[in-house]
Amino acid sequence: METVTWLLFAVGLSLILAKIGDSIIERYELPGVLGELLMGMILGNLVYFGIVAPQYLPIVSGEEFTTDLTVVSNFLAKLGIIFLLFLGALDADLEQLKKTGLTATVSTLLGVFVPLVLGWFALMEMGYDSREAFAGGVLLTATSIGLTVRVMMDLGVLKSEVGAASLSASVMDDFLGIALIIFAVGTGSLIELSAKIVAFFIITGVIWWFLVDYYIKFAEKLHVEKGILGMVLGVMFLFAALAEGWFAAAIEGAFMMGLVLSKLPEGKRLMEDVRAIGYGLLIPFFFVHTGAMLNLTVFENAQALVLAAVLTTVAVFGKIFGRGIGAWITAWGRGKEFLFTRENFWMSLQMGIGSVPRTEVALVDLMVAIHGGAISQQHAPEFIAATLIFITVSVLITPPLLKWAFKREIEEARNIKAAQKVERIQTTHRKIKEIKGSS
Repeated sequence: METVTWLLFAVGLSLILAKIGDSIIERYELPGVLGELLMGMILGNLVYFGIVAPQYLPIVSGEEFTTDLTVVSNFLAKLGIIFLLFLGALDADLEQLKKTGLTATVSTLLGVFVPLVLGWFALMEMGYDSREAFAGGVLLTATSIGLTVRVMMDLGVLKSEVGAASLSASVMDDFLGIALIIFAVGTGSLIELSAKIVAFFIITGVIWWFLVDYYIKFAEKLHVEKGILGMVLGVMFLFAALAEGWFAAAIEGAFMMGLVLSKLPEGKRLMEDVRAIGYGLLIPFFFVHTGAMLNLTVFENAQALVLAAVLTTVAVFGKIFGRGIGAWITAWGRGKEFLFTRENFWMSLQMGIGSVPRTEVALVDLMVAIHGGAISQQHAPEFIAATLIFITVSVLITPPLLKWAFKREIEEARNIKAAQKVERIQTTHRKIKEIKGSS
């Protein structure tokens, strides 16, 4: 049996470097998650370029590196994104989610349709047959919800209209992506999938909505240390298990648990405990692990670079255009007079940029397409390399793009905090004068 020594070493090193990377990047006024990704990329490529043996850093991805220890590190990383989505939903504003429901739905549909169709036709023009081209288009449809949520949380805009709509749209993206890859490969039943989706939302979103109050009261009666936290996380993992078993998407279960719990004051009180577990351990490890997936050796493959250039262009601009147009035509539910305003355009652009990153979902779809025969074994190597390249580009450009897109909101929040600080100082001075005067 393999020793866990090097796994413990890799986890410890990852956490230390993640926080150092956070600090360095934030000094340049960029989202700290970019530092975690870059540190992970450095660690991963020490292995990919043969500088460090893979057994000493078991956080890299790829069949040739798979061991018992990498399976464990993959699981730890998965826990990271589960906690991130749970935390994001727990912090969500239910009223904003309801308010932006139409915008999220329309932008999701166009955000999937536009890159899918553009990718399909672009790949056919490059000489790939229709089935391969369609599978390639499917790879461009799913958004990395984890990265978008983390950056928006760090920037303090997740509770905004755009943040709420992006959160809903990214969840819907995942379900559409699952349906599309089943259709592309030709295995599995779309009817069965639809039935499972309906059953999942009935269980987690309807039945649990009415039962959660009673469950929390029961947890309070246990009178044990962190009893409510433990009981809540238990259900979160049960929902995650259900979603993983039915859709291979554990994060949707965690999201639904957080969303339902957010209606209760107990849910908001649990946030600090969940944040401590997430941001102290699992979430930074997830992003270092994601960064370690970005294998720079693929840039040596000239044929893959051409395919990657096409996929990256379609993936980035197709998503921004598709989801952005979808948000724009709804005018955010404010009527026709809002349609041609600058604010509508800017909010829709923010919505589109939030959909740019791709990570694990694109790789999963790619492996399903290859093993299912939708992408031939002859073209599999170049698709793998090209997918890794466009994932790398999309992941690295998203944090600074989001920072730029939300610059006005960030500046407004900064001014409000500064004004509140001045007000607190003035209040303190007034109280000191009153005390001195009374004495």
